[in-house]
Amino acid sequence: AGGKGKIMITGKGIIATCLRERKPFISGEIDEKNTEIGYIAGTGVLSLIAQPVMEGSTPVGLLAVDSSRYHAFNEPELKTVRMISAQIARILERERIYTVLKYDFTTLRIIKEFSSGLAASIQYDVVIQKLCDYAAKAFSGDIFFFESGSHGFQIRYFPREMAVTPEQIDFTGTLIGHAIENRHKEYVSDIRQFNMRILPQHFPSEGYRSVIAVPLYYEDSLLGVFGIFSLQKEFLDSRRISLIELMCNQASTSIANAKMHGEIERLATTDGLTGLFNHRVFQQKLAGEIKRAERYATPLSLLLADIDYFKQVNDTYGHPAGDLVLKRVAWILKEQVRDIDIAARYGGEEFAVMLPGTDSAGARNIAERLRQTVMAEVFSVDNRSLKLTVSIGIATMPADAETKEELIKKTDEALYRAKRQGRNQSVNWAGLR
Repeated sequence: AGGKGKIMITGKGIIATCLRERKPFISGEIDEKNTEIGYIAGTGVLSLIAQPVMEGSTPVGLLAVDSSRYHAFNEPELKTVRMISAQIARILERERIYTVLKYDFTTLRIIKEFSSGLAASIQYDVVIQKLCDYAAKAFSGDIFFFESGSHGFQIRYFPREMAVTPEQIDFTGTLIGHAIENRHKEYVSDIRQFNMRILPQHFPSEGYRSVIAVPLYYEDSLLGVFGIFSLQKEFLDSRRISLIELMCNQASTSIANAKMHGEIERLATTDGLTGLFNHRVFQQKLAGEIKRAERYATPLSLLLADIDYFKQVNDTYGHPAGDLVLKRVAWILKEQVRDIDIAARYGGEEFAVMLPGTDSAGARNIAERLRQTVMAEVFSVDNRSLKLTVSIGIATMPADAETKEELIKKTDEALYRAKRQGRNQSVNWAGLR
C-alpha cells in the first residue's frame, strides 16, 4: 500500500468483493467516506488497484496497490500488478508442491536452482535457455522448444539435426497440435503404441519411446511449446510430470515478463515512428563510441541528415504523408549503413548516423551514397509520386573535434552550410575552414 504506518484489515468492502468474485478492481478516484476498501492505511487512499492472487480457480491472497493521488494508475500499472500477482501465485504453488512432494534430492535441488535463477532473469533468451538446460539436467531427456510468434512457430531448440528447416510449421494432426488445442500437457508413455504423429513428418524422431509436450500460456497468449523426448518408455511418473508442469508455469510467467521488459526497453530506446534509436539513446551511444574511439585511437565520424523542404510535404500532403516519408527515409538509412554504424532520429526531419572507425573521406562516401539513394527514391503519397532530397553535414573525431559537444556542433554547422549552399549535398566541416 502507498501509505505509511500500520495497515488494519477489515475484511470488508472492495477487498472482500475482489476475493469473492475473483476479479480485479482498479479505480482512479475513491470517495473514502462512502467507499469501504477493506483495510485502513496510514494515509488517505484515493486510487486503488486490487488483484486477487489465484491458484487455479482458488484465491489464495490479494495484492493491493494504493495511492493518495487521484487517477494514479492506468493500464500499464494494472498489467504490472497482474504480472506480480501471477508470479506470487507461482511461488506459492511451487512452495506447496515442494512441501507435498518427497522425492529424489538431486532433482529437487535442480528445480529449486531453476526457480531461483528465473527470479534474476529478465532477458527472453536467458529464460528459454534456463528452462531447457535445467529440464535436461532434471529429467535426463532431449529437450525441444517451439516459440510462438506473430509469424507462426519457430524452432528454438530441437535435439536432432534436420535435413530441411521448414519455413512454416504446421502442428495439425500431431500430439503437439492436440496439446495446443486443449491448452493442456500431453504425455505419451510409449510412442510405439500411439497412433497420432508426435511431430510433423519432416521432424526426425525415430528411436524415441516416450514424450511429453506442454504448451506455455500466459493469460490467453500462447508463448510456445516445451517438450522432452526420451529413449525409454514410461520415463515420467505423475510426480515428475507435475514438476515439469511447474517449471513450465514458472517459465511462462518469466517469458511473459521478459517479453514485457523487452517491449518496454524497445519503447524507451527507439523512436515510435521510425524504429530508429531516439535522441536520448543517440546521446548515450555517441558518448560510448567516443570513449571507444579514444581508447583504440580510431576515427569516429558523425552525419546529420535533414530532409529538404520537409515542411512543404506536411503543408501540401498532410502530416500522415510526412510520417510515411520519415519512415521511408529511416528505412533507407538502416539499409544503407553498415552493421557497425548506428542510426538515430535526431529530431523532427533530422537523422543522425554514427560511423565508428571512419575518417572524413570515408564518411563523405557514405553520406553521398545515402544522399543519392534518397534522391533516387520515388515516394508514394496518396497515390501520387514524390521526389525528395536530403542535406548532410559531416564532422570527424579527432580531426575536427575533441569532445562530443564539439563534434555535434561542427556536424550541425556543416549541415547548415549544406542547406545554405542550395541543399541536396554533403558537406564536411573540414571544408569550411
